[in-house]
Amino acid sequence: MNLIDWPVEKANRILAPRPTVIITTVNKQDEINAAPFSFVMPVSIDPPIIALASAPTHHTTKNIEETKEFVINLTPAKIMDEMWITSKKLPYGENELEKAGLTSLSSVKVSAPRIKESMAHLECDLLRMQEVGDHSLILGEVVHSTIEENIMKDELLDVSQVKPLMHLGGKSFVVGDHLRKVE
Repeated sequence: MNLIDWPVEKANRILAPRPTVIITTVNKQDEINAAPFSFVMPVSIDPPIIALASAPTHHTTKNIEETKEFVINLTPAKIMDEMWITSKKLPYGENELEKAGLTSLSSVKVSAPRIKESMAHLECDLLRMQEVGDHSLILGEVVHSTIEENIMKDELLDVSQVKPLMHLGGKSFVVGDHLRKVE
């Protein structure tokens, strides 16, 4: 094995692929924002807390600061093209879900909508936000979750059915569609 140095400013690329989700938020005028994220991970089970990192200038960050809420929408491969449309820079207040042809559903506990075409949703209340490097680290407590019926198998995500998107980098994604168990 021949080890080489890798640029530290690209260290995040070693930790890939990462689950890709679409975060939905609203501002105080109830205007919907949607954007894809792969800097997302659970950090606590009890209580259920999710961490995500977002650039401080993103509309998502601004809306979470304003309303203290957001929804994490699982992104299956079948909406990959629509997910990519939500990554486009639109003027503040324009609805990325409409532009992408995705359907908003009212959430149960928060004001931000869920995405109908997504197969699972985590409604979150903001716990804390802190600048970390060039991003804002956002911690949210899951206050409600919904899943499409039959996407769980033995209490695990049925990846062969969901085909979750995993972000490799740039415009490259991996479809996580098979399971392999440790012997």
